[in-house]
Amino acid sequence: MNAFHRGGRPSARAGALLRKLAEMAVTLLLATLVLFVLTHMAPGDPVRLMLGEPEIGTANSEAYRLRYAEMRRELRLDDNLFLQYGVWLGRLFRFDLGRSIHTRRPVRTELLERLPATLQLALPALSLQLVLGTVLGVASAVNRGRMTDHAVRVGCVVLASVPVFALGLALLYFFGVRHALYTIANEAGWGRLWLPATTLGLIAAPPLARMIRTNLLQEFGRPYILAALSRGLQRRQIVRGAFRNVLLPVVTMTALSAASLVGGAVVVESVFSWPGIGKYALDSILLHDYPVIQGYGFVTIVMILLINLGVDIVYICLDPRLRGRSGYGNAEGEAHA
Repeated sequence: MNAFHRGGRPSARAGALLRKLAEMAVTLLLATLVLFVLTHMAPGDPVRLMLGEPEIGTANSEAYRLRYAEMRRELRLDDNLFLQYGVWLGRLFRFDLGRSIHTRRPVRTELLERLPATLQLALPALSLQLVLGTVLGVASAVNRGRMTDHAVRVGCVVLASVPVFALGLALLYFFGVRHALYTIANEAGWGRLWLPATTLGLIAAPPLARMIRTNLLQEFGRPYILAALSRGLQRRQIVRGAFRNVLLPVVTMTALSAASLVGGAVVVESVFSWPGIGKYALDSILLHDYPVIQGYGFVTIVMILLINLGVDIVYICLDPRLRGRSGYGNAEGEAHA
């Protein structure tokens, strides 16, 4: 029996992994369906945008109508909506995101060309969020009720209340126009990185700081903290031990931020003319470029699902107690039966 149970552990864990992958596949399928339908429900006609606004005398001419009908047939926009979805889904299985309506280039190529710029912006912004959010959250929790705590909480509320585009425009005006410390251009570069990265980090840090403060205060009220104080442990050691127990929510929020940033910080990239995939997606939305919008949405959904899977794995690594849940719990329970 022991050998049987020992042999059952890997199969149970493999079954849990297969269930997780099956859930991801169903989620991805439903998300792509919603994405496709909502994209085509948006008002506007991409063919008319491509043809441009015709003269009043030629708007109803036979040549214009023929060209309009021809382009719709070429783009298969006259097909049934679900037939279009089936064709697009079939291409996705071949990792083919289609071609842009306006540039006629593969969407995959255009996204890959702009992805390095987005990563170049996302990584410093995520690092600033982690450092600033952690420092402010710990400082606020340790100094609860003092001036430092009040200052951090007010600052977080102010930053959380400011729209990201307003903060970006204010920083751009102050550093780029008033003091000429920032170069306003339409290209990526390390010299232009610091201001948009700072904008993203400042906007993303307050929720992380508030979450760390709340969880640390909960930990400070637990019996093991009181026991540590009675044994005369240093304050720094106690805070470090309590912080280890709030790592799981920190990982969750960091993963969500990473998915958002890597998926393209659309507003910030547009404000600072940063040539990443977010700005590319926004420009395509204005042009009703369906393949680009759908391709961008699909890539973002896949990244979010993969990051969520990675978070589950990190959870199990950080907290072994989680191995006793779901499929892991069944395997461990059988092993000890």
